[in-house]
Amino acid sequence: MKQYKTYALVLGLLFTVLVVVEYYRPKPIDWNVTFINKDKIPYGTNVLYQLLPELFKREAVSTVRQPILNQVETSLEDSAAQPVNYVFVNASFAADSLDVDALLDFVAQGNQAFISAYVFEKALRDTLHFSVASTTSIEQDSIGLVFTHPQLKNLKPARYAWARGNVELVPDAAAKATVLGKNTVGGVNFVQVPFGKGSFFLSSVPFAFSNYYVIKTPQSKYAAAALSHLPVQPVWWDEYQKQGSQENESKFRVLLSYDALTWAYYITLGGLFLFVLFQSKRTQRIIPVVEKPRNTTLEFVQVVGDLYYNYRDHKAIAEKKVNYFLEYLRLHFHEHTTDLDQELQERVAAKSGIDLQEITKLFNIIQDVRRYETVEEITLWNLNKKLENFYRNAGR
Repeated sequence: MKQYKTYALVLGLLFTVLVVVEYYRPKPIDWNVTFINKDKIPYGTNVLYQLLPELFKREAVSTVRQPILNQVETSLEDSAAQPVNYVFVNASFAADSLDVDALLDFVAQGNQAFISAYVFEKALRDTLHFSVASTTSIEQDSIGLVFTHPQLKNLKPARYAWARGNVELVPDAAAKATVLGKNTVGGVNFVQVPFGKGSFFLSSVPFAFSNYYVIKTPQSKYAAAALSHLPVQPVWWDEYQKQGSQENESKFRVLLSYDALTWAYYITLGGLFLFVLFQSKRTQRIIPVVEKPRNTTLEFVQVVGDLYYNYRDHKAIAEKKVNYFLEYLRLHFHEHTTDLDQELQERVAAKSGIDLQEITKLFNIIQDVRRYETVEEITLWNLNKKLENFYRNAGR
């Protein structure tokens, strides 16, 4: 019993020391890109969200935590409903066909939708007649963003890192888009597309609305100026595409959202583990050592690889590498790989952060592997090199 009290005292002392150290330890900056309205990290959107009532003259600002279809259903049925601004700020605007149709009907009734993202759903792009592409200009250290409205032309260009502002919107001939903003190399990045009684406001620079740039001079004026194109009316701020439904938040998710609670949780688990460890030594017999099962997977892979190499079956090796790559796209980027078309290449380039030209070269090699009955050694070498480059740089 005395020994147990000693363990408890030591454990309590260690817990106190860890709490004090954690409390006074400088917190590292979290550079994760979330665009979540509760996040005060550089790439959250808490600052802009707090400014919305001021930007829209004290109109109501609501956080949306359900799919678009569910959110707009009541408004679509109520002809007397007040028009609203539906705002989306995401890395990727992800919505299924039902949500896109609901949003189109919602805007057609006289509401406004503001969407800022790098990647837009295909159904939305096809309906509004626009595409997304990276600027073809020579890469520079930074790129500026400007507006075309006469009252905003005098604003100095808000400059951003090249990778943050080089995505452009390309309306086609059938689009009725009005260009509201460009970058300093001439690419369009902010447009208004009328639809029914309302309009879509599309932006390809979501980082401009993050905390880091909203509070940084002179970029701080860009987000407010962009949102000033919307009418003054209530705002719906979408968080469903970033956080999911409100009902899906478990207690552990909330617990792990705060560093102090996270540390308390892990320390408690550690303490229980130590208690069980020391107590088990007194009451449990010695467990005999069981030899770890031999892992023959690597040997099998080596044998199969040698077999293919000895028989110079480059075609089989290339096909397996291609199949693994396509599975990687399905698992990590949630892409359908049935058709290896230009649209898929553009989405992969946008999600991975790799230049579109490099992605195109990789897909060209894959198509060659599938097209020909035999594969030369140099083709296999080039495929392997491109794939290794993709895995190394994807998502940086």
